[in-house]
Amino acid sequence: MKKEKDFCIANENAKEALKELMFDANKVKWLSKYQSLFKKVSIKPKGLPVIVNCNFHGITYCFISEFHQEYKLVQHELTN
Repeated sequence: MKKEKDFCIANENAKEALKELMFDANKVKWLSKYQSLFKKVSIKPKGLPVIVNCNFHGITYCFISEFHQEYKLVQHELTN
């Protein structure tokens, strides 16, 4: 993501994804549905774990950050 507009859209999508997670018990379906958003807001430095890309010119997009954290948590729950 390279523009403020991209971050705003991703933040709104993340907000919707978080709402949906609260009311949908099918976490496998949720992971699949939001996999592309997760990839879009993630940075994978070589040799390091995935981190969230939620800052743009000093603005932190909180829903992106929370979504990324929840997505990783749900992934962990389902694989362990």
